[in-house]
Amino acid sequence: MSNPGILFRIADMNRKAFIKNCIDCDTPRMDATVFPEGVDVESDISYAEGKPLPAPIMPDSASDGCALCCSDRNLDIYTPKDAKPGEIFLLIHGGAFVYGCKELDKEFGMYLALKSGITVANINYRLFPRTDLQGALTDIFYAISYLCEKGYTTFHTVGDSAGGYFCLITAILLNSEEARRECGIIDFNYEATCKSTSPICGDHLESPRQFAGIYFDIDKKMPSYIYDLAEMAGKFGCPPVVLTTGDQDMMLKQNELLYKRLQDLKIPVEYYCAESTEEDRPMHHVYAIVHPTWPEGIKTIDMTIENARR
Repeated sequence: MSNPGILFRIADMNRKAFIKNCIDCDTPRMDATVFPEGVDVESDISYAEGKPLPAPIMPDSASDGCALCCSDRNLDIYTPKDAKPGEIFLLIHGGAFVYGCKELDKEFGMYLALKSGITVANINYRLFPRTDLQGALTDIFYAISYLCEKGYTTFHTVGDSAGGYFCLITAILLNSEEARRECGIIDFNYEATCKSTSPICGDHLESPRQFAGIYFDIDKKMPSYIYDLAEMAGKFGCPPVVLTTGDQDMMLKQNELLYKRLQDLKIPVEYYCAESTEEDRPMHHVYAIVHPTWPEGIKTIDMTIENARR
């Protein structure tokens, strides 16, 4: 990488600007959220007790005092009445890999559990630059291991934005020991499978020279397909996919591209682009997470459930 100092300084400026913008948008939304009834909620369960916690990859910029930037390794569990035993949605929040927390997706996750009859685990994981991609994936698989110990063996992954990237790569990794080995996920020894994956306004392409991909693999220890998950899906296969986006989503073109690429790979995939029909209901980035009770948010939840029931 030529002159990495400049590239990392630019990335860090972009990271801080992104976090500030997200805080300005998410804080009033969080304050106004009303959660549905009918779901049993267990909060802040530690899933990595006694597991290694390496130092941040970039210590000087790892903490900005952001209340919505959580690198705690814990999770919530939302259990509906008469939940299906052994089956669970793994919900992974977004935030460009550098921002966010499970609370941002809590309302969506509770509605998903309520409507599907399937338990939902909503997880935190270490954010960049507290770790790199391998570290974040290690956290996610610690969470999966914890859930396996609780008797869950059938997983469905769902996530938004960067969480869409994580839900897709996690689905591939969960079903392929070879992929886990290549990506350095070696401490996982459970008989578990991923039956479906449903990225919401998700990401699948990153650059190692730009934010946020510049943080992925600073030590160059991972395979190149981490920057292109369609390539990874072509190599290892992938469970059925539902891609949802909106006509004002900044990730719209990337979702259209992924849909076409998965079709070419003969991977079962369904696609939904929500259209803005009223000025007060724009189909912006992660609209279904922000507004799970809008008709378009309900359709996203319904498609996610249908994908899990294939």
